[in-house]
Amino acid sequence: MITTFSDKAIIEAIGAGGQERQKAIAFIYRDKALKNQIVAFVKNHNGNHEDGVDVFHEGIIAFDKNIRRGSYKGEGKLKGYLYSTCRFIWLNKLKRNKKIVYTEEEAQLDQVLHENPESLSLAEEQKDLLRKLLGQLDTKCGKILELWKLSYSMDEIAQQVGLKDGSIARRQKYNCYQKLLQIVDKAPNLKNILK
Repeated sequence: MITTFSDKAIIEAIGAGGQERQKAIAFIYRDKALKNQIVAFVKNHNGNHEDGVDVFHEGIIAFDKNIRRGSYKGEGKLKGYLYSTCRFIWLNKLKRNKKIVYTEEEAQLDQVLHENPESLSLAEEQKDLLRKLLGQLDTKCGKILELWKLSYSMDEIAQQVGLKDGSIARRQKYNCYQKLLQIVDKAPNLKNILK
C-alpha cells in the first residue's frame, strides 16, 4: 500500500478515480504541516481554528475538482497551489461577510479568483445533477453537504441536523463527501458533466 505520493502521483490518482483517488485525497488530508499553515493563515485573518480546518477541507475539495477538470496546469508545487486555493476561499468568505477591508494586493488576488473559470459557480445542468446526486445520499448527508456548500459553519450545521457539536458535523461532512465521491466514481458519465 502506497503511503506517500509525489505531486505527479497525486494528479494521476485523482484523475484515475476510485480507490486511488480516495487514497490520494486522504494523503493530502493527513498533511499536518500544510493544514497548520492554512489554519495559521485563517487565524491571522479574523478566523479561528475551526474556520481554518473548514477552509482546509473546502480547499481540498476545490483542488480535487480542479485537477479532474484539467484546470491545474502543473505550474509550481501542488502544496503551493492548494495553499493559494485555501487563501482565496478564506478571503472571499471574509469579503462576503464584510469582515475585512482589502489591501490592494488582496483586491487583485480576489479579482483573479473571480476571473478564473475554476471559481465560477456550477452551470444549471451541473446544479441539477448535483441535486440528484445528493438525493442518492441519506437525508442527513444530503442536508449536511447542502448546508456546507451554502457556507454554514460546522456549529450551525450541527444544530440544523441535530448533531452534538461542530467537530461531529465536520467528521460527518467528510464521510458524506466520501460517499458522494463513491457515487460519482461508479458513474463515469457523471464525471464529465461535473467537470
